Amino acid sequence: MKLKIFNGREIKIKELSRKDLRNVRKFRDFINSLIDENAQILMNKRFSLSEERKWLEEQLRKIKNRKTVFLAAEYNNTVIGTTGIDLLIGRQSHIGNFGITIRKDYRRISLGSYLLDKIIKLAKKVLKPQPKIIRLNVFSTNKPAIKLYKKYGFKIVAKIPKQIEFKGKLVNQLIMLREL
Repeated sequence: MKLKIFNGREIKIKELSRKDLRNVRKFRDFINSLIDENAQILMNKRFSLSEERKWLEEQLRKIKNRKTVFLAAEYNNTVIGTTGIDLLIGRQSHIGNFGITIRKDYRRISLGSYLLDKIIKLAKKVLKPQPKIIRLNVFSTNKPAIKLYKKYGFKIVAKIPKQIEFKGKLVNQLIMLREL
């Protein structure tokens, strides 16, 4: 666990652990807050406690097997951000799939940059095999995220038209890669 100051707020950054199974509600409330906001994420249906528990248990299993790394950011005992990298399987096991989500009130305070940097370093240190490429998918309409990813060396390698239904429109999905 690490405490870091962002915009005058002391935010706790920690790796996911078995202790978090006692706090399933915090993680469920976090993802549901993004769904309620209609954030630019793929999920659009609220999660139940049992669904969130299953998801956390699966993440912990993959962490134990060194196939996933995952960080959570908390402020005042509330999850405000998460990020992770999951190794793909088989002939793609050299690729780590990256994701990041941050609550609305905590965006644009450098938390995303910090989490992105830390999760890539953690992935290089922990994952087996060590990833050679980090891949992500992003809505083409998510300009702040695209700007952040480019700042960290990600390049757009594909645009898949009309892949995501968002706010009543079909939005392009961008695939971005960064070689390590």
